[in-house]
Amino acid sequence: MATGDLLSIVEAAYRVDADDDQWLAGVAEACLPVLDGGFGVCVFAFRHQMGTPPTILRVAKLGIPEELSQIYASVFRGMDPGVQQRPFTHGPCTTGSQMMGQREEFLQNEHMRRHTHRFGMHDSLWITAAEPSGSGCGIHAGRAEIGWVSSSFHERWARIAAHLAAGARIRRRLGDIAAPPAVEAVVAPDGKVLHAEGSAKAPAALARLRHAVLGVEAARAHRQDPDALAGLRGWRGLIDARWSLLDQFESDGKRYLVARENAPRPPGPGAFTTRERQVVGYAALGHDNKIIAYDLGIAHATVKVLMARAAAKLGVRTRAEVVSAYLAACGDSAAAGKAASTI
Repeated sequence: MATGDLLSIVEAAYRVDADDDQWLAGVAEACLPVLDGGFGVCVFAFRHQMGTPPTILRVAKLGIPEELSQIYASVFRGMDPGVQQRPFTHGPCTTGSQMMGQREEFLQNEHMRRHTHRFGMHDSLWITAAEPSGSGCGIHAGRAEIGWVSSSFHERWARIAAHLAAGARIRRRLGDIAAPPAVEAVVAPDGKVLHAEGSAKAPAALARLRHAVLGVEAARAHRQDPDALAGLRGWRGLIDARWSLLDQFESDGKRYLVARENAPRPPGPGAFTTRERQVVGYAALGHDNKIIAYDLGIAHATVKVLMARAAAKLGVRTRAEVVSAYLAACGDSAAAGKAASTI
């Protein structure tokens, strides 16, 4: 899998000039050559409140056999509501069999046997680009054989999912005519900051923005590098849990990167800081600390500190207890208890 293929998906995520249907189709087109296992891809935009099944807003399907395509929506609607929620508690990248905790036993899954086995589909890949504010997009691709994702595949697609979620969020906010996200910095491709305002003016923030822009440019310069993770590690969906970088072109063709405010705004206990709500909100989606650090563009050590602070405020010790208390405080206690490791 070439880095260029993956960067095409990331670039599709930040196409803020496209309308909703065009954006979703563009993501599907970028994903198809990478993920098609003979059954095409289905990309869908959703709204999701933890503890309830998602609401599907729109769908783009590419390369799916016609008969299978016709029943795709009904297959999803026919799932048990608890199963519909599982992609939102098992992290950004998994398979159907992995979500159910089954390998060969998954061949006997009644829902799959009834709807997809006749097409030769026995498993499916789920990429869930969710964020704790409650919106995002998902990718579904059928598989002929039972399989669980490897750690490297999971890391790769967790990073792509972070960009898709950030892209969906910034697009939604740019549609808010009354209060669009502010441009807080303009940076040239060489890292020179041409404009900064608000919190972006702080020296530490300027350094992080310069570093982030150079990471984006390095990823693009080496987009055919066979190490598919190299570029993704340097290109983050958020910088300092606040800014997303978007391309901007002037009339003379010059390109700049603008930093727009795009911080997740999750619900949570009033005693939590905004950053604690963000970290625990992602943990409730099944993201581990390493993924959360990438989601927010902060250090892994910072995530650990914030999780520990949240636990102390809640009077609990384990990660599962933090998530359970967070969901209960959000009114979603039915979805509690999906994380297993200790802090």
